[in-house]
Amino acid sequence: MSVAIERTGSSAKLGPNTPQNDLRTFIAAVEAQGELATVRDAHWNKELGAVTEVLYRQKVEKSPMLMFDDIPDYEPGFRCTYGMFGSPYRLGLVLGMETALADNRKAQLDYFRKNIKKAYKQIPPVIVDDGPVFENIARDEDVDVEIFPVPIHHEQDGGRYIGTACGVVTRDPDTGRINVGTYRVMVKGPRTLASYISNGKQGRIHRDKYLKAGKPCPVVIICGIDPITYLAAAYTMADSVPEYDWCGGMMDRPMELVEGEVTGLPFPARADIVLEGWIHPTDVTREGPFGEWHGYYAGEARDEPLITIDRAYYRNKPILTCAASQKPPHSHLFERCFLRSAALLDSLEGAGIPDVTGAWLHQAGAGRTFAVVSIKQRYFGHSTQVGLVASQVNPVGYIARWIVVVDDDVDPTDIHDVIWAMGTRCDPKTQTTLLDRCWSSRLDTMVTDYSRLYNSRMVIDACRPYERLDSFPQVAQSSPELAAAVRAKYPDLFK
Repeated sequence: MSVAIERTGSSAKLGPNTPQNDLRTFIAAVEAQGELATVRDAHWNKELGAVTEVLYRQKVEKSPMLMFDDIPDYEPGFRCTYGMFGSPYRLGLVLGMETALADNRKAQLDYFRKNIKKAYKQIPPVIVDDGPVFENIARDEDVDVEIFPVPIHHEQDGGRYIGTACGVVTRDPDTGRINVGTYRVMVKGPRTLASYISNGKQGRIHRDKYLKAGKPCPVVIICGIDPITYLAAAYTMADSVPEYDWCGGMMDRPMELVEGEVTGLPFPARADIVLEGWIHPTDVTREGPFGEWHGYYAGEARDEPLITIDRAYYRNKPILTCAASQKPPHSHLFERCFLRSAALLDSLEGAGIPDVTGAWLHQAGAGRTFAVVSIKQRYFGHSTQVGLVASQVNPVGYIARWIVVVDDDVDPTDIHDVIWAMGTRCDPKTQTTLLDRCWSSRLDTMVTDYSRLYNSRMVIDACRPYERLDSFPQVAQSSPELAAAVRAKYPDLFK
């Protein structure tokens, strides 16, 4: 399948910048809501990530978006930001969601899944001739990615990572399909980078097709990324859905893209920082370690293909978008849990399984290792079917550990509710299933042999046995009607 891109003539036809497709407009809206904090004089060497981590742990899901300015060794106005979607409000802003829904996780997830259907209209992007990202262009030997205040995000990182909250753009050499994914990118020199991409990811598949043919792989790295592109890059969608088309569907209008001078790869016209170049088929360089999504320095430092940058495009006073993964919870975990939960529901719906009522990938499981699905049981084996399918489809299929299936009276987002169900509705001997040789990667802390990237996982059926639905003990809890009545009677008490 070739990518469908419509063309227009000039930058004058660029659509209005909105909080969805323009980082600066998004930041202005966040600031107007009182959810932006500017931090000055924090050092790029470890302090930026540490400030973000400590603050977020103190204010989980209520921490402001952080804008770092006046960074030592760098020109004022060359900035870094963390925590783009670190609160339900900020995620709701890019989803186009009413603020009132931000306090209700299930309602927010339902809204997103309802509106995501729009995204699958796949409105193709338009190519324009110009955009703010071209305000500054460095070419060939003039490229120096170290003009940007690239952080060392964690104390034991192997170097500075310019690609964390980013979009890595590749093209399938066979089909022409454009992919935008989020993969870590390390600075090795003024013009050289290295990126680790886990096996099985689309960007890795594209890259390896070129390299195995002995050809350089064209690549674009959006490291000052707009919110809607970042959302698409982080969301696990079907391989047949191009991310830029998905963005158009979410916005109900086309994304405006420009093309790189060297590779012709498209990227958002309103991006803040974009790097363009080639991944080499023979040259390698040491990459890692890096503090990863699960809260460990895993995968070790290993050789990865060298990336040479031939063009750097950036706006005046550019903003580098950053994400530092620490031990959960951390500042970009909420949106990952949210997006992966929605993707899991999409996958189960696509598998044709009826009456799946909810899902959540929990923050304590780093948005991957502990997944919960709720169902309204309809037949014998329904809960087993859901658990086994959920264990293998996107996004749970990659490095999952525990998959728990619960009844629809259990809130899958509430860990207390889930563990209560596990403790009272699951017989460990008869209602658990152990699976082996499942999809993993070298980032998996339990993988020790990098020639065998497998893991095992447990499916836990924490549903009432189907044959006992009518006879299982009743839950000792006030009815919704009684709860509403006492709230109405004593309103001051429940403020």
